[in-house]
Amino acid sequence: MAAKIHSVAKGKRSELYVMAVLLENGFKVFQALADTEGIDCIVLGEGNKSYPIQIKSRAEFTKGDLVDVDHFTNDMFIIIFDVLTRKYWIIPSNDYQGLSRQQTLKDGTLLYRLTMTKNNSPELEKYEGKNGIEVLRSRVCSTIPQLKRSKEP
Repeated sequence: MAAKIHSVAKGKRSELYVMAVLLENGFKVFQALADTEGIDCIVLGEGNKSYPIQIKSRAEFTKGDLVDVDHFTNDMFIIIFDVLTRKYWIIPSNDYQGLSRQQTLKDGTLLYRLTMTKNNSPELEKYEGKNGIEVLRSRVCSTIPQLKRSKEP
């Protein structure tokens, strides 16, 4: 019988997997020691500019599933990771906000809720897998030669 894995451990495992994907694609990735302000890691781009990354894992990101984000910073990227299929979506925060529905919580916190629907699935494809890697690359490090395209191992 397999041991039950705590949700914090599951989340950390997903974060490490996503960071490995970013490293394999030539990005300079730095892990945050503490998840503050929703920042799980940082990618360095041109001129050593920092781009915060927030990783949201789901057991299965399918139609009707919700991903809530309430912390945004300038130049942030939201990465949704589907644990079951290992698919991922890399979405710039401004695009994420445009794709999601705003909701104000009782405490006044503004929440952005993204749901995969039949209508937005084509739009989300622009950020899925290698498409998302290219979105990140184009916005973060378009002129850094070693990050243009890395070869698969």
